[in-house]
Amino acid sequence: MNKRDDRVIRVIELLADGEFHSGQDIGEDIGVSRTAISQYIKQIQALGLDVFRVTGKGYRLAHSINLLDEPEIEKALGEEHRSSFEVCRVVTSSNDVLRQRLNEQSSLEAGYAVLAEAQTAGRGRRGKSWYSPFASNLYVSMYWPLEHGMAGAMGLSIAIGTALASTLSEEGVADVELKWPNDVLVKGKKLAGILIELEGQAIDSAHAIIGVGINLNMPEWLASPIEQPWTDVATEINGPVVRNRLAARLLESLRQALTRYDADGLGSFIEQWQRFDSLEGKAVRLLFGEKSIAGTAVGIAEDGSLLVNVDGQVKRFHAGEVSLRYEAK
Repeated sequence: MNKRDDRVIRVIELLADGEFHSGQDIGEDIGVSRTAISQYIKQIQALGLDVFRVTGKGYRLAHSINLLDEPEIEKALGEEHRSSFEVCRVVTSSNDVLRQRLNEQSSLEAGYAVLAEAQTAGRGRRGKSWYSPFASNLYVSMYWPLEHGMAGAMGLSIAIGTALASTLSEEGVADVELKWPNDVLVKGKKLAGILIELEGQAIDSAHAIIGVGINLNMPEWLASPIEQPWTDVATEINGPVVRNRLAARLLESLRQALTRYDADGLGSFIEQWQRFDSLEGKAVRLLFGEKSIAGTAVGIAEDGSLLVNVDGQVKRFHAGEVSLRYEAK
């Protein structure tokens, strides 16, 4: 991050309280002239924050924001998980930063995580964009070694999805559903997503970079750019979200799920997944490039593949092979 970016972040930290701050005070704090502040404000607005100016009072955010804070997250974490994460303000994507950490260091602790306030190039499955406004949501990427190579990651998204759905349910979100292979929904609206990137050998040592994005308090202006229906945690619980506490809860939940996955495999997650499964019994269409197959989803197999009844025959489909759509009745 360059000096200009550092200054933008510092201005956001000053404005986070939702109070007025004069251009002179902001300029003195970050070491620039008062006339230069407007350029920093434009950059802040580009990150999705609503900043306005009143003559004689200065600048303020439309509302205060709850910034991610490492000491607060550490305080909420269990003793064994402290100091095994870092908080970044603005990144291209949290997965990219975690990959950079892997390249910089000879090794990382299993479960090491990167949390970010905003992503400028967030991505979802199949290269789709993931909109990432500043301090509105939660973006987490976690490192996990795969001792048995990438073959050991079969069904990993099922384990992570189940952990995520269970955590959100425990936090008071009702009617949580899982859409195979990596989406968390509430009444058909997307609440969270998972992006798992694998690196290494098929049967030798490898690792997974597990990215999770959760909508916490999405700004209304994102209603137009996002093509699919979405919701956020604040809407679903009808109240404020304590981001640092939820971040700690998510880190613990993911690490526990991954440890369990290593020890017991996917089988121990199947029953939990079925409680949240949004597809079972639904008509679906599976896309293979220009080709497609229609059928009825009937659950998931022991390896995490989707089971679909196609003309009376149950077939298995793997996440990397197909794109899934609900079939209109």
